[in-house]
Amino acid sequence: FSASTENSTGQGYWFTLDNERENEVLLHLKLPPGIDGTPHDDSPYEGKTLTFRFLDWLPSAASNDRRGAKIAREKGQKNRAESLTFRAAKFEDMHIQLMNTIQFQHSAHNLARLKQRKGTDPEEIVKLQEQVKVLKASRRSAPPRLLLQGQRVVLQIPYLSPNGYVSDTVFGEREYSTKAGADRGLRAPVALSVEKEQSFEDLLITVGNLVEKRESIRKFVAPLTSEVTLKKNNWDKKRSGQSYPTQVLRQDRQIAASWRKIRRLDREIARQVASQTVWFCEEHRVKRLFFEDLRSFQAHAGSQDLSYNLSSNLWGKIIDTVRYMRESLGHSKYSVWTVNPRYTSQTCHVCGERGVRVEDETSTTERKGGEYFYCSTCDEHFHADMNAARNIIHVQDSSAAPGRTKDIRPTLSTLQ
Repeated sequence: FSASTENSTGQGYWFTLDNERENEVLLHLKLPPGIDGTPHDDSPYEGKTLTFRFLDWLPSAASNDRRGAKIAREKGQKNRAESLTFRAAKFEDMHIQLMNTIQFQHSAHNLARLKQRKGTDPEEIVKLQEQVKVLKASRRSAPPRLLLQGQRVVLQIPYLSPNGYVSDTVFGEREYSTKAGADRGLRAPVALSVEKEQSFEDLLITVGNLVEKRESIRKFVAPLTSEVTLKKNNWDKKRSGQSYPTQVLRQDRQIAASWRKIRRLDREIARQVASQTVWFCEEHRVKRLFFEDLRSFQAHAGSQDLSYNLSSNLWGKIIDTVRYMRESLGHSKYSVWTVNPRYTSQTCHVCGERGVRVEDETSTTERKGGEYFYCSTCDEHFHADMNAARNIIHVQDSSAAPGRTKDIRPTLSTLQ
């Protein structure tokens, strides 16, 4: 169906609230000529109507998040309380956008009908015109979309992003002045370090067993894909044009289902990592956040089966999710940067000299993939991932566009 931002009946879709079922909305679609639908009392398309029903779960979700924020606040979980409060406000804003869209549709439709009717009270028309004018300038959802995903039809309703509108209402004015660096760690997906005047605030971000679960599925599906591909090639050579055996088709479906699981896990990992990153940065008022750019990444020695199995593609999803979430909180799109990570894991963030990876905080013997970093010049041990994250903050010789930096090695001058 066709749709436009004017939300008029001639654009092929029409919303109505279900008066019999609470928080349920009817979406009426206008069918093309030659296709008969089912008449509906609330549809302006009469017999050319295809009706969908969906639940407006936003008010309920907002209420649950408000309760969760109150409990988190009582437990002293400040970041969780703030994130739930913001999400509740975002859900409420989305609900208002949907209601504004429905009211705008109906008011504009009624106004058009009144103008065509003879003997209509002019004051009633003026009143409706004012109402339509206000609703047209309000925050409204965009035209809906129907997507076919496998055997399911998915309804998408695009909403306006908060982009500071909601965060300003919830949190008010805030001043941001600090910088943070994020490194993809060996034993945790992300090591995050915030630089303050005289100290650093550090956080190792974990996602439970999601990464291990993802890798387990990936290692299962990779050889199965090769096996099925070989079977298909042999079958095509001997029986070209014939359908594949039942076993091959079953394995094909199993592969497709496995990749769907991996994609769902990718989205969940990106969401969890991004959420922890963003709200830790909010707590410490981070103005600019730097990630390592892994487009030309090669794994370090000792990184096999560790969190480096997060693919560069998944790392990119995490960065995109962080950028989106920070923009929704009112930050500039230039507040998130990617920088070249070259030498950041081999350089001391204090003196700028080269160091080595070691086993623990007491060792000075180099060990590939060690958890700690030892600088012989400073005679100090640092957590290796945190040391790299702190170096990433100071890879400052960047280009004008976010996402690219020159290939430089941190030195004493750039690190200080």
